[in-house]
Amino acid sequence: MTIKVHDNMIYLIQTKMKKNKQRKKRILYSTFTIIAILGAIIAQCNIIVDKNAKGRTFNDINEVPTMQTALLLGTNPKARGGKRSSAFYMARINATAKLYKHGKFKHLIISGDKRKGYDEPQTMRQDLMKRGVPDSIITMDGQGYRTLLSMRNIKQHFGVNDMIIISQKWHNERSIFLADKMNIKAVGYNADDVRHPRAIWTHIRELLARVKLFIDLYITHRKDFCE
Repeated sequence: MTIKVHDNMIYLIQTKMKKNKQRKKRILYSTFTIIAILGAIIAQCNIIVDKNAKGRTFNDINEVPTMQTALLLGTNPKARGGKRSSAFYMARINATAKLYKHGKFKHLIISGDKRKGYDEPQTMRQDLMKRGVPDSIITMDGQGYRTLLSMRNIKQHFGVNDMIIISQKWHNERSIFLADKMNIKAVGYNADDVRHPRAIWTHIRELLARVKLFIDLYITHRKDFCE
């Protein structure tokens, strides 16, 4: 009797261990499947955005077509920690000043985040004036706290139909995709990118932002692109 009880206990333990092992395999398989699907979605979104902007973003200023309007997209003037200027920010400021000096645009719209104690367009305006861009050609949009909203404002509030977008290449590519959906003819002038270990998080965020782009276009902000 004791031997039989012992055998039954061993059997139950082995059965439970087997079920646990099978459960772990299913969880592992499901996890890998979800990761693979998410990876495929991220990759596909990025491929579509990259392909759409091909031939429409420029590193060489001489290749940039002359247009009436340029759009400078805002970013935080300060790097993380707030003690020094952001390299992304300075690159955009320098690119805009250079573009102006080459006579590539006559009107500049600065679109960025503006709230109490924080004003991207105003800070950019001041830095551009120091570099020779006249205040008389600058218009500020303080409601551009997202790229999507910058594009919407450009069309709905400023009536722009063609423009040069100024930002880093990856940002320009996403912006051009949005501009296309707003029926705005756009090209991008690429500000210098930042090659620093800390900047990797910005680039990772951009990968995810391109997925959010499609969610915005076809779900959450669909009405903005269907009018």
